[in-house]
This record gives sequence, structure tokens and C-alpha cells, in this order.
Amino acid sequence: MILRFKTVLLLTACSILIGISGGVAFAADIAMDDPGLPAVSGPNGKLEFGGGWVDLDGLGSDELFRGGVTLSFPVGDMFGIQADLAVVDAYSDTAASGTLHAFTRDPNSFLLGMIGGYLDVGPADAWYIGPEAELYLDNISLEARVGYMDLDNGTTSDGELFAFGDIALYATDDLRLQLGGRTVAGFASAHAGMEWFMSDAGLPASLKLDGYLGEDGYASVTAGFAIYFGGEDKSLIRRHREDDPRNFSMDIFSAAAGGAALVNDTPVCPDGEFWNGMLCEDID
Repeated sequence: MILRFKTVLLLTACSILIGISGGVAFAADIAMDDPGLPAVSGPNGKLEFGGGWVDLDGLGSDELFRGGVTLSFPVGDMFGIQADLAVVDAYSDTAASGTLHAFTRDPNSFLLGMIGGYLDVGPADAWYIGPEAELYLDNISLEARVGYMDLDNGTTSDGELFAFGDIALYATDDLRLQLGGRTVAGFASAHAGMEWFMSDAGLPASLKLDGYLGEDGYASVTAGFAIYFGGEDKSLIRRHREDDPRNFSMDIFSAAAGGAALVNDTPVCPDGEFWNGMLCEDID
């Protein structure tokens, strides 16, 4: 059952990528406000902060805190680059990650690009790389990120896969509702999220709520806020499609047991095994 769930997640993310590459012409048929928009409207960024609760079998429950910063820049009209940084603290330990995005985008239709990054979780670290893609269908966004991860826990180095697939509905121009699935280094989870941009209050900030459920009894709920800077005053949907893509460094921690297993230096054991101090052992 778990293997089937992971396979579905991978196929979902890959299907979105294939659909984007073949569906750009369809998306371009949507009425566009400005067909000449650049990939990134101008230098811009975002600060994110949040806190909440996480629970995982074998580790128990604990408070979870996370923060991140995103900086995006145009490269001509057709391309953009973005740098992500993120820090997560849980179970009395802290981990950090950084990601670089390079992409082309038509803000009325699609985004296609590559991501690559590094995460440090004490004695363990990992490099990761892969494609990312987004398809914009009126007020719906389909988003996918898949790739390869080289995970080194200090004693062994293993190649792993990651896959993220999401569908986001903008109920209004300033309210995003999101559902998706993830698998990171063999750990599968589901995600639901909400972001409300407070344009009526005259603030370039939004409130965010995220929830995760996954394997090994994983459950997490976080609440926080994001502060946007740079660029012109615009709605949330335009900020997401004309300015910065998502902070993948924050997403990869949340998908991997909210960062709890990684921060606690606890590897995800194969099915039928458990973590016992220094190694994974067979369950009797």
C-alpha cells in the first residue's frame, strides 16, 4: 500500500510535467491581460516565518519553528533566477537548506525550469537537482517538482528520488488553497495549505496555514506569515506568477517529516525495519 502511494505521487508529479510541456499552447488560448509580461517583473523577495507542532512515531511530539527568505531576479525578459534559504528547528536541533532556481516563464501560461540545492542536517547532508514546472489555467495552478537526491548520513551515501505534485485554486486573487502529495527519500506525505494576502489592510504580507499527514504517524500543523518586498503593488496570484516561485527549501523540510526526522539525525528506514540508536534493524 505504501509503495503504491509513493508510485502514485511520482506518476502524478511526472504527469503534470508532461502536461505542462504539451499543454502550453492550450494555456495560451486563455484571455491574457498583458501578453508581453517578462518572466520576472523585477527584483523582488519574500520573508517567511512560522511555527507549530509536529509528531512522528519514535520521536513523539514537539514544537516546530521555521523561517525562510526568497530573492528573485529577471534575466532579460524570458528568464529568471531565484535563491531560497530556509531554516527549521525541531526536537532541539536546527537544519538549513538552500536552493537555486533557473527558469523561463510566461506569467499567463507556464513556468519551466531547473532547481538544485543543498541541505545540512548535522552529520547528514544532501545535494538535490531536478526540473520544476507550473501550468496556469485561469485561477488554477498545477505545480510539479521532481528529481534526484544524493543523501549522505555520515556512514553511507545513497541516491534517492523526490517528487512534489500540487494543485492550487485561487478562490480570489488574494486567497490560495492548495492540495498535494510529496515523496522525499522514500518518505511520503500529503499536504494541504492556505495563503491569504492582506491587500485590504494595505500590507504587503499574507497569513499562511499548512498541514501534513504522512507515513510513520507523521502529522504537522504550522501557521505563519510571509512579507513580500520589491516589485509593484499587486495581488497574490500575480505575485506568485510574475515574481517568485515557491521556496523549495522550506517545502522539502516540511515534506520530509516536517524536518523532524532529518533534524533529529534519524534516517527513514526501509519498510519492515526500525531505527534503534545507531542503525536500522529488522522488526521481529
